[in-house]
Amino acid sequence: MLSLFAALLLAQGTSPGTAIAVPRIADAVVTIDGRLDEPEWARAAALRDFSQYVPNDNRPADDSTTVLVWYSPSAICFGIRAYQDSASVRATLADRDKITGDDYVEILLDTFNDRRQALVFGVNPLGAQADGALVDAPRQIATTLSAVSTGAYTLDLSPDYVYESKGRRTAWGYEVELRIPFKTLRYQARDPQNWGINVIRVVQATGHEHTWTRVLQTRASFLAQNGTLTGLTGLERGLVLDVTPEATSTVSGGPQSSGWAYGGGAPRVGATLRWGVTANLTLNGTVRPDFSQVEADVPQIQFDPRTALNYPEKRPFFLDGLELFQTPVQLIYTRRHVDPEGAAKLTGKIGATTIAALAGVDGADASTTGTDHPTMAAVRLRRDLGGGGENTLGLVYTDRVDGAAFNRVAAVDGRIGLGNAWALTFQGGGSATRDSALGPVRWGPIWRASLVRSSRQFGLTILSRGVGEDFRAASGFISRPDVVSNSVTPSYTIVGAPGSWLESFNANVYLAATWDRYTISPPGSRSAGAGRWGWRGRSSRSAIPPRCMPTIGSSACAARWWTRSRSPERRACPTSTMRRASKRQTSRPFPSRRPSSSGRTRTSSSGRTVTSSSRIWTSPGGPPGGSAPS
Repeated sequence: MLSLFAALLLAQGTSPGTAIAVPRIADAVVTIDGRLDEPEWARAAALRDFSQYVPNDNRPADDSTTVLVWYSPSAICFGIRAYQDSASVRATLADRDKITGDDYVEILLDTFNDRRQALVFGVNPLGAQADGALVDAPRQIATTLSAVSTGAYTLDLSPDYVYESKGRRTAWGYEVELRIPFKTLRYQARDPQNWGINVIRVVQATGHEHTWTRVLQTRASFLAQNGTLTGLTGLERGLVLDVTPEATSTVSGGPQSSGWAYGGGAPRVGATLRWGVTANLTLNGTVRPDFSQVEADVPQIQFDPRTALNYPEKRPFFLDGLELFQTPVQLIYTRRHVDPEGAAKLTGKIGATTIAALAGVDGADASTTGTDHPTMAAVRLRRDLGGGGENTLGLVYTDRVDGAAFNRVAAVDGRIGLGNAWALTFQGGGSATRDSALGPVRWGPIWRASLVRSSRQFGLTILSRGVGEDFRAASGFISRPDVVSNSVTPSYTIVGAPGSWLESFNANVYLAATWDRYTISPPGSRSAGAGRWGWRGRSSRSAIPPRCMPTIGSSACAARWWTRSRSPERRACPTSTMRRASKRQTSRPFPSRRPSSSGRTRTSSSGRTVTSSSRIWTSPGGPPGGSAPS
């Protein structure tokens, strides 16, 4: 009986790899008004039979969804009919990319059909938009460190695409209409062609996440389980040429002995250009751009003064093709271009190779001397390998020159699927930095490697990452250097029966060790009145051999009660942390981190490591009483 029930469950939903032939309607005239009442929608291909993905996979979706799709020579159109109790629909007039508190549907388009990356076009029931790029990533389980469970992917909402959407609430749920012009997309230079596709629907009333194809949590790759739109032909992108001229002027004045005097007024003239060279290559250029109309950054709170804050890119020139510069460690951070005098960018894909190149000259305000004009160049290449759409090998190189100073970074990275359940992601490289013409060249390493096992019940994540003391990424973002962190996180999930009061229960153990390395004077040699002394459960680099303070047994469990009438209730069980270290390891005072002789403050990659609490004294005589507590 149980085997029959399991077989019935497996028969539900749309199988991964399902191919759908999409009709081409050449003479279509459709108004995007949120009503699917034009005759074109009656001829569209239909995507039905959705499956549940989160919290539990391999089950039919509780709520019915139908997605209609067809295309004209210039655009592809989607119509969404989402059925549920109308009283439970959550919809607001949200800002762009701010719809995660509403019910929403995301269209995933893999226009190169390579199973490596997908463009995301999301809408809530009223048509408010959220767009970006989606790539495979380890599935996040809810813990005391993160209260949210996610699928096996990560979504970058920085890119902004041009598309139309309109939605409305109905008596049976909601209905949304989308039109995505081919001008806003990059796709293959062939005819006909196939695109990968999937659809994600999130229902806030139950907390469930549905997908069109039956995506399994036992697979390491989310995108490898997409479906396919077949037979796309006659796509007319037209001339893709956008030119934005700009002219700004500033006049300032002040009181003088003869009255008010005014100065300035000379115009600052610039322009930004975007040219679609081919269907899969785009060239961007800008000269003295004006970003005064760009949305202001949202304030952030800095809890740890050693950790730098990361602000997302919002400037239009840098947003176009931004997803192609992504690497496991953010070695390309376009916000390093502070006030560009000029810049050029080439992005796209040729065959199995993704290309992203950026070069620019910054204003004098971005220079450490205040007079030079720093130059920055960045190249990102990624090659698709075999292995069912999961294996890649990439290269990144950046070069920033500021007068006589320079910083150069090179690294290789890749992703390898080891069967269906295991995935290995890695990146390793180094930097060469010189601060002045007479200064030495300092070399520093960086690495990050993760091995993840995806499973419906037992999961495992092994992570190692480190940043050398002298590693610098002047064109990228590293929140803190000079740190090494290793962690192992096994987890176990109990899956409840469909419709039961407890559908999913997860328990995990987080084991981690972190080494913070500081350059300090040997014991007994300290400048009078200049030392900051303290005790920390971490290692130091000096005459004393390096040691670490690992978290021996940090355990956490998180349970979710899922019902059909309300959102999931997240409850974190008490976390017990057992720390074991000898008195010799924990009672030795040593100077905490301070700026080096050159005035630089060390910074490094932060990790979610549960360690012992820290106590820092700022006292010329060291810690109170002359020793730290054991």
